Amino acid sequence: MALRSRSIALMLSFIFVAQAFALQPKVNHPLDALTVDEYWKTYNLLQTAGKLAEKTIFASVLLREPPKAQVLAWKPGKPMPRKVDAVLLTDGKSYEAVVDITAGKIDSYTELKNYQAPMTETEMHGFDDVLKKDPRVMEALTKRGITDTRLVTCYVTPAGYVGLPEQEEGKRIGWGGCTYSANAKYGWDREIPGIFFIVDVAGKKIVRFSDYGVVPMPPTSSLYDADGGSALPGTQPILTSQPNGPSFTIKDGEVSWQNWKFRFRLDPRVGPVVNLVTYMDEGKPRSVLYEGALSEMYVPYQDPEETWNSHVFLDAGEYFVNTGSGGIIKPLQAGIDCPTYATFFSGTFFHENGTPYIRPQLACMFERVSGDPAWRHWDEDTYAISGRPTRELVFRTVATVGNYDYLFDWRFEQDASITVGVGATGILEVKAVKDQRADGKLSANMEGTDTDGKPVQFGQLVAPGTSAVDHDHYFSYRLDLDVDGTKNSLMVDKLVPFKLPDTSLGRKWIWAMKPEMIATEGDAKLNVSLDHPAMWRFSNEGVKNSLGQNTSFEIMPGETGISLLPSSEWPQKRAGFSEHSLWVTPYDPTERYVSGVYVMGSKGDDSLPEWVKQNRSIMNTDIVAWYTVGFHHVPRAEDWPQMPIMWHMFSLRPFGFLNKNPTMDLPMVP
Repeated sequence: MALRSRSIALMLSFIFVAQAFALQPKVNHPLDALTVDEYWKTYNLLQTAGKLAEKTIFASVLLREPPKAQVLAWKPGKPMPRKVDAVLLTDGKSYEAVVDITAGKIDSYTELKNYQAPMTETEMHGFDDVLKKDPRVMEALTKRGITDTRLVTCYVTPAGYVGLPEQEEGKRIGWGGCTYSANAKYGWDREIPGIFFIVDVAGKKIVRFSDYGVVPMPPTSSLYDADGGSALPGTQPILTSQPNGPSFTIKDGEVSWQNWKFRFRLDPRVGPVVNLVTYMDEGKPRSVLYEGALSEMYVPYQDPEETWNSHVFLDAGEYFVNTGSGGIIKPLQAGIDCPTYATFFSGTFFHENGTPYIRPQLACMFERVSGDPAWRHWDEDTYAISGRPTRELVFRTVATVGNYDYLFDWRFEQDASITVGVGATGILEVKAVKDQRADGKLSANMEGTDTDGKPVQFGQLVAPGTSAVDHDHYFSYRLDLDVDGTKNSLMVDKLVPFKLPDTSLGRKWIWAMKPEMIATEGDAKLNVSLDHPAMWRFSNEGVKNSLGQNTSFEIMPGETGISLLPSSEWPQKRAGFSEHSLWVTPYDPTERYVSGVYVMGSKGDDSLPEWVKQNRSIMNTDIVAWYTVGFHHVPRAEDWPQMPIMWHMFSLRPFGFLNKNPTMDLPMVP
């Protein structure tokens, strides 16, 4: 939690390769990322209008996407309106501005009465000295034998609304604790146990302090080998290269590879945004996905003590500050994050003072060959084997959010599928505990009993005196599917037992597919179930394949999970998307962020569960899928001090979209 809010001063050393591109200095399409010039135009218009005070903080500067119909109708050479949504923080008050940078004017400027700007780096780190001078903090440090406060760092993180008495209407509240870095080799296990405070962020003062008791801090973990070790005996090199350069091309921001075409931008809030994905079918472009992007990340920790169950993070909405190392997506390392032959892309973001900057190597794109076949078959009659190898195109970014690193992949396949992957790695959040007792049972502050008196655990020992707290990860993807156009419907193909007639010989039961068209968004809250399997297809009833079937794309889930917490729990009201694997809503340009535009201090009134209460029609109209990638994390000793990467994926795959297997005519070499 501490280092989630700590700016890292040192930058990594990067291996720059020849195929490294900055973002285009000009805008080629209405959905392109903001440029340096556009950030400056935004700043200058606000400054000229007198909206910037000496200490005004730019909490958010994002592209305001044009209306979808306008984008789809736009042609190169036509006028291209460009607008910006900016959120400013001045003297503890939040303001929302819509800036028309094309027309050179401010469309609106409004104080946010019921909402708050996202937390900023200045707020999280701006009053460490004030916190350390509080007599209650000093007394708690003294009780723990800590006298050198130069090695103590006290921090504040956003306090999501949980019904605390300190959370008065509109009050900007944070909470946090302190770390102690004396003799530290590894910073992530230096949280001082038991210290917790709630802070009036605007007033820069502690409004409640709690000390949950002294627990000795364990010795620091051994630092991982930053330089790498020797190869294991017998290891032979594996060489991969693409000496003639990539097979994909990029023209005016549009990527072309095999039968795929798409655009992308790097967004300060949600990271990679993929736009206008089309598939070339016999020379004809067919629309698949208007826009796909992460909408929110939700990471709640599961420990009885307030110092830890306060760790409830909605990272995209609360933490997308972009100063220093605070931005969501981070630079990539050639040879580690991406192959050395990958093509790298820079991104343009903003400092808290509103000035733009370019950060290199924030995304990469590369082809790869896995060695797996696209298909194969052995024919016993001819003693011949047939098959085809395959390759894929990967578009990748990496987000570092405090202790965790997440790899976000969009993988375009030759079988006309798109695989979306989330790879979790990084460092666990850990708490100091009394070590295992002599009888081998866990220490008292790692376990408890349920209402039936049965033992339960809240974390796992990963080192002596060090427990990694149980927690969850949920990622909500907003998928604006446009299968052969904007008018789609949700078809749920349920797989159900089917009893054969009593006269049937032999088997009495089989299973059958039971298709069901879902009429409203209220009925489109669906979960992955082993007991009640179903396929989820986004179908165009107005377009048929050669067999007379509606064209469609299926969301094929991978391993995933949903929240175990009741909807009455305050964090769940803000992150209610985690209660279901799939939601479907009619397209609404104001419904972009699954937990609302303004997450800081939100009570969940602007969120997906609230939207679907309208029970709008989702038949034969423009619809949006919200898919949850989720997993419960019970940490292992093997996850410490660095967690091996763990992938979770889902796929968008054609179902009746094409007339045959598109990989039949692939070449015999990948």
